[in-house]
Amino acid sequence: MTQFLHETYLDYSDILIRPKMGMNLNSRKDVDLTRTFKFKHGQTRTGLGVFNANMATVGNFGVAKKLLVKGMFATLHKHYTVDEIGGFLKSCRDENIPTDNLFITIGLKNIDDEIKKLKELESKYNWKSPRNICIDAPNFYIQKALDVLSRARKEFNDAVIMAGNIASGDICLKLLDYADIIKCGIGSGSACLTRKQTGCGVPMVSLILECADIAHSVNGHICADGGIVDIGDICKAFCLNSDFVMAGGIFAGTDEAEGDKVEKHYQTNEILNGAPVMETKYFKVYYGMSSEYANNKFAGGMCDYKTSEGRELLIPYTGPLNKTLQDITGGIASCCTYIGAVSVKKMSKCATLIRVHNQLNKIFEKYSV
Repeated sequence: MTQFLHETYLDYSDILIRPKMGMNLNSRKDVDLTRTFKFKHGQTRTGLGVFNANMATVGNFGVAKKLLVKGMFATLHKHYTVDEIGGFLKSCRDENIPTDNLFITIGLKNIDDEIKKLKELESKYNWKSPRNICIDAPNFYIQKALDVLSRARKEFNDAVIMAGNIASGDICLKLLDYADIIKCGIGSGSACLTRKQTGCGVPMVSLILECADIAHSVNGHICADGGIVDIGDICKAFCLNSDFVMAGGIFAGTDEAEGDKVEKHYQTNEILNGAPVMETKYFKVYYGMSSEYANNKFAGGMCDYKTSEGRELLIPYTGPLNKTLQDITGGIASCCTYIGAVSVKKMSKCATLIRVHNQLNKIFEKYSV
């Protein structure tokens, strides 16, 4: 019989963080943005728990390198070859860029080939401890996904393994027998059509609360993946007790993202010398990895048993990635001062979250430049 859950599930847009008096901070510069993560299989990593999504346009070398330089975490998409990844690892070593927080992504299609790929990285390019693996599947509710995860743990027992995606707490305990980090979020990404095409998904706020509670009870960690509209949403995820946050769209408009840059011309309401004034705006292409575009590019087209669960978007061009990363670190530090949290790790302990019906004053949004 169909089960119906009557409680209201909340998303980032349904909540705000209530400021409160803190006694230990006087400035944003005093906030500790780094955290040492101790994983259940014995490893430790240190950094700010912000990831780029392992998607083709933002899970690339350019974005990953900038995140690593800033002390954050980075993923690479699963379509890179061994030699391409090896060349990237070499370039990071030559530039003294630490790769301790770099996650190599594998898929589910052929586990033997994926394990071979990781073994070749180990033998040809000295990819050894610390090692990090991201197992990418839009749906981790299938036996094949669990088989790949258990095999990866057996082959690389000393690695930090991140697996997902899921959208309920019931599977957390099962996956954390093998994984260190569970990626939580289905259908919430800006380039994702899963909810439209399948009706499946769970709002991120309620999902994070459920999964974090379960994961932390067994020394596991979670990564809130998707649904980030503004940098404030990253702050909310940390306040909700997520260990990591993964985002795609906020990186997709930067110079370092691999989407093509597109120029568009628009007619304004202004008239000059009897002619309408035109303005030029720039965008970058961003697409979901389950989109028809991605399937055509990486898989030779859509299979006849699939539907496109992603879309192709034009994201406003935002310039150098360093500016976005500064906004992220600045926003998180400022949030900490508003709630009296001396560090990112303390955010969930200091936060009071309130449910709202409206977040922003949008009266002049149509006039923004």
